[in-house]
Amino acid sequence: MRLYSILMATTAALLATCSTAATTKAGFCAKPRVRITEVDVGASVENSEDEVGLKVVAIASLPSGGSRIAFQSGDNVIVRELDANDKLVSSSAAVKVPFNDFGDLHADKDGFVLLGTRDAEGGGTANCGNPSNLCGTAPNPPTPCYDMYMVRYDGSKESWATKLTSSSASLPPYSTGKTGADVYMIW
Repeated sequence: MRLYSILMATTAALLATCSTAATTKAGFCAKPRVRITEVDVGASVENSEDEVGLKVVAIASLPSGGSRIAFQSGDNVIVRELDANDKLVSSSAAVKVPFNDFGDLHADKDGFVLLGTRDAEGGGTANCGNPSNLCGTAPNPPTPCYDMYMVRYDGSKESWATKLTSSSASLPPYSTGKTGADVYMIW
C-alpha cells in the first residue's frame, strides 16, 4: 500500500511562496513536499473508488510529527500509528473499531475520532424497516441500512460514541411514508 504524506504546508502558502523566481531554486521550494512511502500495515486493506462502495484510506497528522492511518479490513476499521518517517510505531498496537465503513479520521496525541457506520437500529428488511415505503422500487437485493456515528478512542478504548442519525427499534429507516415521522439518514 502506498501512502501519500503531504508535509504541513497549505496550498495557498505553497503557491504564494513558490511563485517568485527568487524562491523556486532555493529554500522552501527547493525541497520536495510530497513523499511516497510503502508501509506494511499488517492486515488486508479494503479500498475502492467506486461511488457507492467507496472504501477510503485516511491519514491524519499528529502534533508530534507522526500520523495515524485508518483503513477498512473485514468488519473493522483498523487504526495504526506512524512515526514522522512513516514507519509503524511498534509500541502502538492496531486498534480495531467495529464499523461497516468510515469516512473520516481526526487524530491527536491521546487517540482519534472516526466518522463511520454501524448497523441501523430497527427491524424489517436488513434493518431498513419497510423498503416499499421508498419512492420507486425497493432495492433488489435489499441494501442494508446503517446509522452514522462519531466515535472517540483514547488509546485502544472507546471513550464515547455519538449517533448522528435517528433510527430506532420503534422508527427504523423506511418505516414511514412521506407523511410519517422524520427519520434522519446519511448516505
